[in-house]
Amino acid sequence: MDFIEAAIFILFFASISSPIANRFHLPLEIFLVIGSCIISLIPGLPNFQLNPMIVFYLFLPPILFHGAYFTAWRDFKFNLRPISLLAFGLVIATMLLVAVIAKYLIPGFTWAEGFLLGAIVSPTDASSATAIIKKFGAPRRAITVLDGESLVNDATALILFRFALAAILGGTFSMTSALSNFVVITAGSIVLGLIICFVAVFIMKRINSVASETTFTFVIAFSCYIVGEAIGVSGVITTVVCGIYFGIRFPEIASSQTRIQAKASWNTLIFVINGFVFMLIGLKLPTLVRNLQGQSLTEIIFYGVMISIAVILIRILWMFPMAYLPRKLFPSIARRDPMPPWQMLFILSWSGMRGIVSLAAALSIPFQLSPGIAFPHRDSFLIITYCVIVMTLLIPSFSLPCLLTFFHLSESEDMMKQEALARIQALETVLEDVEKVVKQEKIPDDMFYDFKKHICGRLDIVKTQLNDMPYSTLTNEYQALKILTSSAIESERKTILKLRRSGEIHDEVFHLLSDELDLEEMRSKTLRI
Repeated sequence: MDFIEAAIFILFFASISSPIANRFHLPLEIFLVIGSCIISLIPGLPNFQLNPMIVFYLFLPPILFHGAYFTAWRDFKFNLRPISLLAFGLVIATMLLVAVIAKYLIPGFTWAEGFLLGAIVSPTDASSATAIIKKFGAPRRAITVLDGESLVNDATALILFRFALAAILGGTFSMTSALSNFVVITAGSIVLGLIICFVAVFIMKRINSVASETTFTFVIAFSCYIVGEAIGVSGVITTVVCGIYFGIRFPEIASSQTRIQAKASWNTLIFVINGFVFMLIGLKLPTLVRNLQGQSLTEIIFYGVMISIAVILIRILWMFPMAYLPRKLFPSIARRDPMPPWQMLFILSWSGMRGIVSLAAALSIPFQLSPGIAFPHRDSFLIITYCVIVMTLLIPSFSLPCLLTFFHLSESEDMMKQEALARIQALETVLEDVEKVVKQEKIPDDMFYDFKKHICGRLDIVKTQLNDMPYSTLTNEYQALKILTSSAIESERKTILKLRRSGEIHDEVFHLLSDELDLEEMRSKTLRI
């Protein structure tokens, strides 16, 4: 099976898995891992090779850029302290703990190899952590912290991975040099990310083509990572910084059609990437087992389970003190940001999934230290990393829905009221601004009255969402209008389909009218009338 056939198989499995996962109320990502593990055990299955450079240069940039784009900058700034404590402090603490355990638990492991393993398994995954927890209605702040952590800690872990690998290959390590390089790399990455985004915004303002603008957003995402890595800084931080700032500017400079098409294109791309990522994690299993070369699989799995437990426990033990101590030491923090409930802290500590970044880092370990000298324990690195990925994905993912329900942490109602308040403020502004337009453009009074009546009707409908029982007071007129609108769209769609089949209209005309109906149908399913 070549790459193209394997890619088609993976996309097919990901596509048909979505409705099955929904049927059993499982996150798609977890279903893909389980399904791919089962498929990988089929006898005679060809070897699926996963080049780590494909992950770093093809999969990781769009995942990071997409996640950064939808990061709420205001929430990110407010939560910068907990995000930093997790993305920097917890990554380093995890690396140190894993290094100690590996040194004294695994025969023949050196300190440098222990640090390398710790750097590999320390970062939470940029896609799985938030992609899974969002589906369970977790609090918005928890999602913001997890999202920010998973975006930034990849950079911390990969930089530490470089230093640890260089220590093994070169035989020397300088803590002072490592710290100074870390600061320089981080600062340089932030500056580079902002520069690339400024240039990107300048160019996009002058493109004026929907297809070109959408394509250019992909170019930006990949360029950030490639340029960052090429000049010696962190491609991860560069991509994240550019993605966050671009998320602020893009809605201001792009047309409505570009925004719709770009969002649809990006959602499809991320679905495809997640399908590849989580399927490949499972399909890599037979190759890892075959490459053990006489080592005891049982022992290595035991080491992997022990390190997985350590990774889970260090996150729990880190989360609570790091939430309490800053507020105890600095009362101003407690006044500005009161202590969150312990239930939310536990959810945060229980959501440290690992994924494709850890696997790609392990796979990028060279086969040889030098010509003729094999890299020590490379297969053990891979099996242990795989165990950590599977355990940190499966255990939290199957337990989180129950925990969120038990702790009553869902914020869906608050989001609905926030949406209603935003709609009300927008419509009230419309009424004020339209009156000015009427006077300037000399719009007839009867036309303005009909338009104003329509806006006031929408306003009354939206205000019902602030009641204790939302949707219970929607008027019969509103319900009737929704039914009529839906019927009208369906009738018009049948007509243009009939005209297309009979050859009375060209396909180009059909697609034009069909696109308009699609937009109307999307709008009809919201509170807009």
